[in-house]
Amino acid sequence: MHPLSRSLCALAGVLAFAALPQASADPLAELAAVSAFKSVDLDKLAAGTVQIARGPAMNFPRGLAVESVYVMRVPVQKALQIHEQWNPNKHPELKVYLHSELSSKPTAAEFQKLTSAPANGSVKALVAATDKLGSGSTSLQLSNADVKAYASTPGATSGGTFPPKVAGFWTNLLQQRTQNYLSGGAARMPAYETGGETVRLSEEVARLLKDAPKVRSQFGALIESNPLTGSKGTAPQSIYWEMFDEEGLAAINLGALYVRTSGDSCQAVDGQFYASGGYYTLLTFYQFWPVKVGGKDCALIWRCDLISAAELGTLKGVERMGSSTAMMRETKKSIESLLKDSRQTP
Repeated sequence: MHPLSRSLCALAGVLAFAALPQASADPLAELAAVSAFKSVDLDKLAAGTVQIARGPAMNFPRGLAVESVYVMRVPVQKALQIHEQWNPNKHPELKVYLHSELSSKPTAAEFQKLTSAPANGSVKALVAATDKLGSGSTSLQLSNADVKAYASTPGATSGGTFPPKVAGFWTNLLQQRTQNYLSGGAARMPAYETGGETVRLSEEVARLLKDAPKVRSQFGALIESNPLTGSKGTAPQSIYWEMFDEEGLAAINLGALYVRTSGDSCQAVDGQFYASGGYYTLLTFYQFWPVKVGGKDCALIWRCDLISAAELGTLKGVERMGSSTAMMRETKKSIESLLKDSRQTP
């Protein structure tokens, strides 16, 4: 699964199941109670319509929320599987350049796809920004220790789209960040320090959730059961990394997926625990409800994206509204691509 279509990737089967409140006898009533969607037409949704709305207004300056609802014409467990196995690389318009799943103990070799990045302007801009580390301010989201580490990374600074020194730096950083996360969750992640202030992942997550009370209520057990949004050390169902375009500069992220199921309904959260640019963290929550459309078992899906980004903190009024509209547009584009692919899935 990839939130803004950047992420929500190809993932594996559920590793742990835990009890959720029993499935609502009326999914549409539950949807109306927890979301921005007070009335939906299941037939229109089943025909491929995706409804998008702004999420709860946030006091957190860097925070923004977008909600969406759609239907897949397959049972809930199949819908979850389709989300897990979807690869946005098939859609050039989504600008997800690379995607790769990671093992529970990732090695440097699992980031070798970096060297196969496309030779486009966005990727070249990332390489150039990396090679300038230590020579002044940077747009890359790193710790001060990361910036210093680049100078001592071995390898040539030229040769191929991703030169050896640049590839080595990002391989080491991504592997270490993943190991940090797996050993202690959000609390173990190094702070972002190159944007003029110290930004900690755990604090960004907490502030996003504080301003989304209905998300906290609906997904409370899921939130508490993983080390990204809560305090439990549950192993992720899947972890992955991606490279995508962010306003003309390629960015690299790391994410993890957690799922909780009960009977024929389920919930999931796909969280980005590191991003080199674009945003500090992105949390995408999913609620899958079983519904019938035309006598066929289908899945009604409510999705809520919560994002924290440095640029949002400087926007007000019309500009902030514009960012919200852009996020809604990209989210809808991603979901429509997913639905298109799902109709081709056996």
